[in-house]
Amino acid sequence: MKLLHLFLALLTATFFLACSSDKEILQVDTNLTAYSDDTVELHASGSKAYSWSQLSGTSVILVNANTSTASFIAPGVTTQESLVFELEAVTAQLETTNITVKKQVHVTVLPKVVEVNEADTTSPEVEQGATPSLKSLKLTVEKNSLNVDENTTLKVIATYQDNTTKDVTEEVEWNLSDTNAAQITQRSLHAMKDTNIILQAKLNTVTSNSLALEIYKEINGHKLPPEPDETINNSTLLGIDSNNNGVRDDVERWIFAEYDHPIVQAVAMQNARAFQIILVDPSKARETDKLMENQTDCQSYYMHQDSKKLIPRGKSLYKESRPLILNTRERNRAYYEYNQALSGGVYPGRDRNTHKTRCDFNETKILQGEWE
Repeated sequence: MKLLHLFLALLTATFFLACSSDKEILQVDTNLTAYSDDTVELHASGSKAYSWSQLSGTSVILVNANTSTASFIAPGVTTQESLVFELEAVTAQLETTNITVKKQVHVTVLPKVVEVNEADTTSPEVEQGATPSLKSLKLTVEKNSLNVDENTTLKVIATYQDNTTKDVTEEVEWNLSDTNAAQITQRSLHAMKDTNIILQAKLNTVTSNSLALEIYKEINGHKLPPEPDETINNSTLLGIDSNNNGVRDDVERWIFAEYDHPIVQAVAMQNARAFQIILVDPSKARETDKLMENQTDCQSYYMHQDSKKLIPRGKSLYKESRPLILNTRERNRAYYEYNQALSGGVYPGRDRNTHKTRCDFNETKILQGEWE
């Protein structure tokens, strides 16, 4: 018995030492200052996986949010504003458990400082016949949030030393943070991959302002969340749900890739939401099991009673999604505890005529592409 106690004490000490050590290894710049329209980088190091998200302040488009260095374009402000971001990092692995740490980063955004030479409206003298030199480039985009396969119009205006301007959109070189995410032809940008990118134009030695673009994927009117980092996503029981709709991001993306019809997708989302809730506290299985019963009844309606029979007889969205939803030991253990808590109970069936009322979505709105 003494040996067992000693072993447990050593194991516990090792765990806390690992946690303490890894927290010290993780390095994050937690306080930053930037000016309006600046490109801001959020830096971290010492971790095995990273996931950045924004907690408060004017919403910005985060680029490379699953890397050690995320970036964004500071919003235009007239008064000082604070933006708060959160980093969730996996710092180590102890047996089958990932050790995660969360840290906040505060970014103070100040109004842009106008340089004297930019404020001076007088035009410098240019020798007769001489070409005025290029002073600056201003890049604008028709819209900075695009669905995959959607296009947007780009425009670059050059300002010269004599304060004359010219549209040089078709003369510039383009810099993309991810060249596989979009293709630019003359004045049009074509979105190709759902990810966030930073765009900049260059003419001779002068570069334009930077713009952040969000490229997302929309299916049947539903905007999918970005692909989460696998290590971070599987480090906790509930994983990442960036759009806060009750379904883990990786499960949500799988559902919309696996099923074509919007109603089948809606039923599968209801199933995933029920799973997520029962995993939170398996001891409350008698209370939360009604959610699983509801999704079963909803699926039954579209399998048996709905005239279109949208779900084939014998098909189980529950069984098809379970391997993905319960893809870690912690999630499997929680589901096992949920089933154990239900053992010995009596659960009568419900009237088939009420099955459709168990669906947690509005069929008409879903068919119209209204998911919210």
